[in-house]
Amino acid sequence: MLHRSMIRTVTPLLLVGALATVTACGASGASSSGSAASGHKTIGVSVPTVEGPFFTAMLYGITDEAKKAGYDVTILSAGGYGNVDTQVSQIQTLVSKKVDILMVDPSDQNATAGPIAQAVSAGITVIGAGDPAPGSQGYAAAGHCDVGKALAVGAKKLLPNGGDIGALTGPAGAFWSTERLRCFKQDIVGSGIKIVAEQATDPAVAQGLSTATDFLQRFPKLSLIYGADDTVGDGAAQAVQAANKCGTTQVLTAVYGEQAQQLMQSKCINYDVALQPTLIGRQSVQLAVALKSGQKPAQTDINVPVVAITPDNMNSVDISAIRAPQGWKPAV
Repeated sequence: MLHRSMIRTVTPLLLVGALATVTACGASGASSSGSAASGHKTIGVSVPTVEGPFFTAMLYGITDEAKKAGYDVTILSAGGYGNVDTQVSQIQTLVSKKVDILMVDPSDQNATAGPIAQAVSAGITVIGAGDPAPGSQGYAAAGHCDVGKALAVGAKKLLPNGGDIGALTGPAGAFWSTERLRCFKQDIVGSGIKIVAEQATDPAVAQGLSTATDFLQRFPKLSLIYGADDTVGDGAAQAVQAANKCGTTQVLTAVYGEQAQQLMQSKCINYDVALQPTLIGRQSVQLAVALKSGQKPAQTDINVPVVAITPDNMNSVDISAIRAPQGWKPAV
């Protein structure tokens, strides 16, 4: 498991009383209009994409916790990390609908700062969900530098004598991917681990498969492949599996979706730094509801710890905070 020094403890929000006083509304699905139009309290959620296990699990946590607190949920997806202008426009749309609470996972923190400031000026409670959102009143997230450091711990465990690795770094310019890689590189200095190939791609399994296949052709003795998350990580594991190199070229990744679990069972993923996105979603809602009700929580910047999963401990890990129920999809 991950060293305790790599984990920042989450301080309880003590919101039981606040949540108990919120009257539940009848609707549980996503609403197409804000609270002024529907008569219900509404949480508007802006994310770069709904694709991938992380966003599915986080949006499940948000939706389920919001239902308990009596809020409808409107989810807007920009359709990809490159669609920054779309996300900015969607945030402005949620502000114009006068949602009670706005949750933002920014694809570009600089670009979203302006509309977030507009939302706060309009009296909307704004929370970063999944990532810090500059200008918001707080956030719940896994620290991406912490994830990078945890990935470095995994790399050094898998390659105690060093080795050559290929890095699938995730979307170019995205805060989460660049921060993970920066801290990973920082922590492997002096370990004998050398990055010999590095490629940024969209977070998609097909992209990971294609790039990792190219890596294996160019570097047939590659010791390990780093995947920024388990979309590209799953693709890397599929490439390793197709080349019959599971265990020879090891795979290190973050986020623990169903496909990552299956590939770990086959020993084609060897170390996974599992975020807890369902818990991130729930704590985002709890924090937002507390702030909206006028409370002043002792902690408004919540860093949710990660969990190291390997083939040796995978059967003992509680995934309720890690994954949405099987088959659940966000309503967008």
